Amino acid sequence: MGTYAAKAHNIAQLRELARRRLPRAIFEFIERGTEDDLLIARNVAALQAINLIPRTLRNVAERDPSIELFGRKQPLPIVIAPTGVSDLLSYRGERAIATAAARAGIPFTQTTSSTTSFADIARCATSGHWMQMYLWERRDLSWRVVDAAGESGADVLVLTVDTPMWPLREFNKRAGMSNPIRPNATLVGDFLKRPSWFASVIARYYLNGGLPQFANYPAAVGGKLTGVVSRVANSASVCWDDVAELRRRWQGKLVLKGILSVEDARLAVEHGVDGIAVSNHGGRNFDSSPPAITVLPAIVDAVGKDLTVLFDSGVRRGADIVKALAIGAKAVLIGRATLYGCAAGGEEGASHAIALLANEIDVAMAMVGVNRLHDLDRSYLA
Repeated sequence: MGTYAAKAHNIAQLRELARRRLPRAIFEFIERGTEDDLLIARNVAALQAINLIPRTLRNVAERDPSIELFGRKQPLPIVIAPTGVSDLLSYRGERAIATAAARAGIPFTQTTSSTTSFADIARCATSGHWMQMYLWERRDLSWRVVDAAGESGADVLVLTVDTPMWPLREFNKRAGMSNPIRPNATLVGDFLKRPSWFASVIARYYLNGGLPQFANYPAAVGGKLTGVVSRVANSASVCWDDVAELRRRWQGKLVLKGILSVEDARLAVEHGVDGIAVSNHGGRNFDSSPPAITVLPAIVDAVGKDLTVLFDSGVRRGADIVKALAIGAKAVLIGRATLYGCAAGGEEGASHAIALLANEIDVAMAMVGVNRLHDLDRSYLA
């Protein structure tokens, strides 16, 4: 950990290490948004615009940032959000982030498009194995994945509901990135400009059997990362009936990720889900969406007593997490922070990202005068 502690004292500096190491196309894939690329900055600015009011002359010598989430005690109010392409950031990057999360005692969320098997992640994510799903037009194939996740021991299912079709990520096209990835001159040229990354990631995969493949897609789909998977593209027909069906099929905790509307939050309660993540997909889906933190208070007020409200989108500092908790979120999902860490240094880098945020949470707690996170409320916000 010493190497990265000396080089990166905050997430922004860890981001810079990742930028220097990664090919432009891959860095932009995890970094940028959609359309005019405005919402990511708005997410950050909206969080920065919220001030915390320090309370002084309180004994804060015994600070404890632990929480209880879905019946599990964990030492930090953080969950690793579902994020794609981790295995292209470093060799076996998904396992690296899942292991870093387990070491920190926090849950890891595996994606539908994961290139690591459920079983392998389950062995790494020993502090909570969450599974994220998109529902496909072939619902029968989706249900197979849901069943497989349950059989592997996943305890929380996260249905992402804010992506009825592929967003307008125009910069991906300019950089030669596509979904799924298809080799082309632009992309190959970009990769070769980062020889250290290429040797330690791409070449190493080839030496050990080939590039990562979608590991958990049903056999009827095929799993090549560079294949054609249009048969299982995100379905624009997903609706509340599918939530009801998932609730019937899934015996564990069910979370809807991508809620920005009070009315949708109320409908989530009616459909028996256990939690929602107030999220605009980290600013990656629709530039005209509001910053997620601006709609969090109304959603907490509407449904916070009926289900668990999580927050996601725009977090860059531990103080951002404290702000979301003071508004009423129970925990916060982080995505880019551990991606930067993974790109910079695999498991060690991902662990450093979590440690940076943990230290910032601790400092913020002391500064506002609380020893326990459940003592936070909106009286601490300006």
